[in-house]
Amino acid sequence: MIKMPQKMIFGSFEVPRCQAKSKRSGLQCRKAAMQGKSVCRTHGGASTGPKTTAGRQRCAAAKTLHGRETRAIRAARDVKLRELREMEQTLKNAGLII
Repeated sequence: MIKMPQKMIFGSFEVPRCQAKSKRSGLQCRKAAMQGKSVCRTHGGASTGPKTTAGRQRCAAAKTLHGRETRAIRAARDVKLRELREMEQTLKNAGLII
C-alpha cells in the first residue's frame, strides 16, 4: 500500500491532509483538512455539533459506544470496582491481607 504524505504542498505553503480513511479501500482521504481540524469538510470538519439545549441533552443521553463499551456497561463496571476496593480496604483494616 502506498504511504501518503501527511502534508499537502500548495504553492509555497503546506496544508495538513484529512485523516479519514475509506472503509472499503482503507486508503486515506486525499483532500486537505480544514483549518484547525484533522478532517476535511466531507468527513465532518465543518460540523459544529448540536446548537440547541434539547440537541445537547439528546447527545448526552445517547447510548454512546466508545470502543467496546456503552456508557451503562462502564457505569456498572465502576460500581463493581468501587465495591471491590471497599472490600479490599476492609480486609486490610482487619489485618487479613497486606
